[in-house]
Amino acid sequence: MNIIINQKKLLTAVRAVEKVISRNVSLPILNAILFKTDSGRVKLSATNLEIGINYWIGAKIEETGEVAIPARIFSDFLNNVTDEKVSLSAVKNVISINSDNYKTQILGMETKDFPIIPKLKKEPNFKINSQILKNTLASVFDSTAVTETRPELSGVYVNIIGGRAEFAATDSFRLSEKIIELSSDGNRSFILPRNTAVEIMRVLEGIDENISFVVSENQIMIYGEDFELISRLVDGHYPEYKRVIPDKFISLARINKVALEKNVRMASIFSSTISDIKLNVAKDSLEITAKNSERGEITANVACDIKNKPFEVSINYHYLLDGLKIIPTENVVLEFTGDGSPLVLRGENQKDQTYVIMPLRS
Repeated sequence: MNIIINQKKLLTAVRAVEKVISRNVSLPILNAILFKTDSGRVKLSATNLEIGINYWIGAKIEETGEVAIPARIFSDFLNNVTDEKVSLSAVKNVISINSDNYKTQILGMETKDFPIIPKLKKEPNFKINSQILKNTLASVFDSTAVTETRPELSGVYVNIIGGRAEFAATDSFRLSEKIIELSSDGNRSFILPRNTAVEIMRVLEGIDENISFVVSENQIMIYGEDFELISRLVDGHYPEYKRVIPDKFISLARINKVALEKNVRMASIFSSTISDIKLNVAKDSLEITAKNSERGEITANVACDIKNKPFEVSINYHYLLDGLKIIPTENVVLEFTGDGSPLVLRGENQKDQTYVIMPLRS
């Protein structure tokens, strides 16, 4: 194998695939990136046996072949190279990486030991613009459960129905839903693992194109012009989360998002060990209070418009801040649905995104 390749393009490709790799002592080959010449381009592959990714980049290929390079060493080296071009050649398992200012040798691994990354037929079930997909996943991702106690909650639920896609996530304490329009050849639903959602968002950074989805019974493949990512799906049935979303409210408060976020952060300094703050909406003001027996207490006021009667609710400030950061509108709306009932957070005049927080007991 002997290739000459642009350093910036190579670094982009390495960064796209290396995060899939997790340090594996029992199977060292999983710590490697497989480089392989492929129809006039170079294919970089990485896998952790649950997620696999292939990424193609253009190169001048003087001799075809393949080589497995330890990802951490290669990435650390490449991050410090500033030369425009890099040449990569291999004799057996010794890889020479040279540029104008560097001559390096890295000990590679046996390519025959590299796991086969599954392939699905490239007949897309539906397509989504890359930036819309990235932003949609980001808007629900924080609500996924971080534990595996209930595996189905540790992923993002995607439901394709009636010309739209519903993305949802919940950890039982808060819930996010984002709805986007799309064209699809039918209805289907699946649960995307949390780590897969992370990798999709990462690989889509800087990409603006339509991304194709291929969904089978227990696997998914998404692909664009230069990459494909294959992952297992979470096995199980997602709870009927829409039952948690209230269909009506008792009172409503309209507040400037920046002002609310600033004052919630201020109040959080004085919250207790359960991260609680109290929201008290009355007339034209939202009062935010927090009290800590060791730090002290605070009262902050934010102007707001209220519809119907005043209300009071205690919530986890982390959940409120997570909801505020995904709302793009200048003003946000808090919908009070009753004592002990969920508090709904939306963007002003925004119907496609809903964020629900379960209140804390007073």
